[in-house]
This record gives sequence, C-alpha cells and structure tokens, in this order.
Amino acid sequence: MATEMTGGISPVQAFAMVGVAGVAAQWLAWRFRLPAIVLMLAAGLMLGPVTGIFVPVRDLGTIIQPMIALAVAVILFEGGLTLSFKKLADARPAVRRLVYIGAPLGWITSSLALVFGAGLGWEAAIVFGGIMIVTGPTVIAPLLRQAKLTSRPAQVLQWEGIVNDPIGALVAVLALEIVLIRNTGLGWGAALGQLVVGIGFAVLIGGLAGYAVVQAFRRGWVPEYMKVPLLFVAVLAVFAASDSLLHESGLLAVTVMGLVIANADLPSYHELYRFKEHATILLVSGVFILMGAGIQFETLAQLNWWRAGLFVALVVLVARPLTVLVSLIGTNLPMKERMLIAFTGRAGWCWSPFRASSPRGWWPRASSTAR
Repeated sequence: MATEMTGGISPVQAFAMVGVAGVAAQWLAWRFRLPAIVLMLAAGLMLGPVTGIFVPVRDLGTIIQPMIALAVAVILFEGGLTLSFKKLADARPAVRRLVYIGAPLGWITSSLALVFGAGLGWEAAIVFGGIMIVTGPTVIAPLLRQAKLTSRPAQVLQWEGIVNDPIGALVAVLALEIVLIRNTGLGWGAALGQLVVGIGFAVLIGGLAGYAVVQAFRRGWVPEYMKVPLLFVAVLAVFAASDSLLHESGLLAVTVMGLVIANADLPSYHELYRFKEHATILLVSGVFILMGAGIQFETLAQLNWWRAGLFVALVVLVARPLTVLVSLIGTNLPMKERMLIAFTGRAGWCWSPFRASSPRGWWPRASSTAR
C-alpha cells in the first residue's frame, strides 16, 4: 500500500481528476465490454488508498458530503424522469409487489443476515437493514445500460431501484428513531409525528414542484434554453427544502417530482431527458470515484473476513432471491425472469454496505429527524 501524499492536491485539481478518471473508466468499459462499475471503483481505489494521490477527506474536506448528496438527488430525479406509467404495461404488478412486499421483506431478511452473518447487534442491524432495501439506481442503471435486458425485467429493476431508494433511506431514519427512543427515552408520539410530517412534506413539495414545472413548460412561460437550468435549480431547491425538515426525505421529494414530469407528456420531454441522462452519467462516474478513493484499507483490515464472507453469501444467495421470489408470487413473470431480477438486483444489495461507509455516509444522523 502506498503512503498518502502529505501535501495533497487543490480542489480544482481534485475535480478535474475525478472527472477524467470517471469518464475514462466509462469509455474503457464501453470499449472493452467490461462492467463500468468495476472500472470506476478500481480507478477510485488507485487514486485513493493505493497511491494516495487523491484522498477526498484531505483534498475536498467538508464539501464531500453535500456534493454526493446533491449528485444522488439529481441521479434520482433523472431516474424519476424514466418512470413512465405507460411503459410499465404488464410489469406493473411485479413493480408494485417489489415495493409493497419486497421493501419490508428485504428489511427483515437483510437485518437477519446482518445479525447471523455479520454478527451485528439487533439495533445496528435494523438500521443497516433499512439501507439494504435499496438496490441502488447508481448501480442498477449502469448495469442495465450494459446488459441490454429485455423490456420487462429491465423495467422492473429500473422501477424497483429508483422507487425503493428513498424508501430505504427513510426506513433507516425510522429504524434509527426506534433505536434512539429505546436508548434515550424520547417520546414515541413526537418522533413518529416528525417522521410522518417529513414524509408528507416530501411528497407534497415534490408533487407541487413537478406540477409547477409541467405547467410552466406547457404554457410557454419558460424559453427552451432556460428549461434545463430551471430543472437543475428546481431539483436542488426541492431536495434542500425537504431534507431540511427530515434527513433523506429530499430523495423522496425529487423522485416524486421526476415522476410527475415524466407522466405529463411534455412536448420537450425527450430533449430534457437526453440532457439529464448525459449529466447523470457524469455524476454517477464522480460518485463512484469519490467512493472508491474514500475507502481506507486500515478500516477494511479490521473486518472479520469469515463473517463478512458469510454475510455476503447470505445476502446474495438467500436474502435477495428470497425477497424477490416471495414478492413476485402470483405475478405473470416466468421463473427465468424472476431469477434474473433476483440475481441482477443483488449487485445493489452488495453495494449498500459500501455506500453506508462512503464519503456521504448514507447513515441517518442521530439528531437528523428534525432540524
């Protein structure tokens, strides 16, 4: 392992390095038909813990967390723009079940895997298990782009990844509140009330913002060259406003906003989506480089490796397949498509623990229910 450089690099150099490394990894993945996620992670590892050229905490400081938070918000909004109800067709029952049944069942099975596989205590497991509901749009989207799956499994995975992402974050917040109430004696009514108000506000502000954007575009109140900048500003404002009331609820708000716009049949929708897709490719690249560069080998060395291996095996071979197969009972999906969904989505589940230790954290803060 290389020793970290003592001087570091400037933030401008860091941004340039992240951009070049991310786009280069994406291009190499396309050129040699390799998984882009693996190459982006490898590039981050080489820049960070292996060579010490770029260490996010050292070179970017406190702006890392808000950067990744806003990047994920834009990625989820762009994901919401792809969620057209008309395109769901016969995949609708499967998506509904993976949200209504799969999310709570995934919480239970992943928490059990954390307790009996990773050896965590029950309190940590139920918080961490909430995060593992997420299959992850930042993971699933590059996989779908490269794998070129048939329409129905791709739609199911895409909807599950985007819709369950904010649900997983909010479940982790709820789980943390339960732990805090147990340990500190906070009032149940106050904590649950704040949670309900925060989620309701997120849905409301996301829906209203989406409706306002649709009306402004449809009535010609915004010129074409201002539409994309307006969308970016609206996403950032909605995310910040909702997240200020309940941590992680901003993800739900921007997803709802994207859903409203996606299903409004705007005449300029395709142009907007194409630009947003390009921006998202850049953001996904940057997020993965930052995550890879932020890994600390010293922390990994403290892992109990047989426990970690058992945990991964339980997640990949038991928890995720069981969640998908039970959720999809009674749907018209053939077994081969169900298995494809189960073992494609496992990549996001395996990635969730890494995201929880990423520069952004993705752990709900102890005092984050109301700010």
